Order: sequence, then C-alpha cells, then structure tokens
Amino acid sequence: MTGWQPILFAARRSLIALALVALLCVGAVVGLSIQANAVGTEVMQLGGAVQQQRDQISLKREDLRNVRSHIARFERLRAQGLLGSPDRPLWVEELLGSHSRLGLPGPLVYQLQVPKTVADANAQTPANASLATPQGAGEEPLVHDLQFELRDVHEGDVLRLIQDFRSHVKGRFRVNACTFSEPGENGMLAQCVLRFVTVPSAPEPKPAS
Repeated sequence: MTGWQPILFAARRSLIALALVALLCVGAVVGLSIQANAVGTEVMQLGGAVQQQRDQISLKREDLRNVRSHIARFERLRAQGLLGSPDRPLWVEELLGSHSRLGLPGPLVYQLQVPKTVADANAQTPANASLATPQGAGEEPLVHDLQFELRDVHEGDVLRLIQDFRSHVKGRFRVNACTFSEPGENGMLAQCVLRFVTVPSAPEPKPAS
C-alpha cells in the first residue's frame, strides 16, 4: 500500500479532477432525466389539450351541419309567423278582410284574447286576465285565441271564411272550437275560436361590458 502512496499523492489533483468530473456527469444525467420527465409531462399535457381542441372542433362542425340542415325549415316557420313576435292586429285585419271578400251577412264580432302560455291556456285562464306579459312567456310557446261570431250564416259560410282567412293570414292556427245555435230562417249564430300558437325568439345576448 505504501508503494502506491507516492503515486496517489502525485496523481491526487488528477483524481480530484476526475471525481469532480464524475460528480458533474452524475449531476448532468440526473438533471437531464428530470428535464426529460418534465418535457414528457408537458408533451402529454399538450397532447391532451390538442385532443380537446379537436373534440371541440368536431362538435362545432356537427353543430354547423345541424344548423345548415335545419335553417331552411327555420326560415320557413318564421315566414309563416310561428316564430318571433306575432303581428296580432294584422290577424284581426285579415279576418275582417276575409269577411268582406266573401260578402257574408251581418257584422263580424271578434275578440282577440291576451296571449297565454300553453299551461295557462289548458288551465282555462279567464279571458279578462292581466295584459302583463305572461309568466314564462320568454321561454314557452304562447297561445292566442281569436274569437268571432256571425249571425244568419250556415256551416258552409263559416268554413269558407276560415279557409279564406287561412290562405291570407301570416300565422298558424287551428279551429279550437266552433258552435252553432239560434237557428232561424236566414241561418244560425256561429261562435268560433281560432287558436294561434307562436314561439318567442331567443333573446339576443347582451354585449359584454
């Protein structure tokens, strides 16, 4: 052992340098390993974010295809008066116009009730209810009952009136009720209810302040 001492003593600087280099190499390997793990984790996170973006793009493309496939029907329903805010006074004008065109006897007496939600209409809300906007009107379809009565008419006269009105009015309705009473020499008293249904448009989003 003593024979190596002079050699080790003479080479101590080199050995110390070698040891430092070895430590530096070990430190570099450990550091690179940590950095590689961090980079791998970041790559995985980026990959997940990219996949999420792809999923969102696919969803938006599907939504776009759905909109394009239904836009024609949507525009047709809006043109028919089913969607959006209805022109209620025009309904009355068209009904009076149909009555005048057909030359039916006697005056046409009408009453356009306040709009109601479907639930209120099914619950038989009174016709003299408040004129305030019905609860849920911004979310649910609305019902508008247009009542009218004619004297000295026959069933065929009323049918022609409804058909002519349907061909001119902007709106979709059904004959909700129609009764005939007080028969006489010139005809009967006809009392009918035409029920319009409209769907409010979704409110436009408010601009960000």
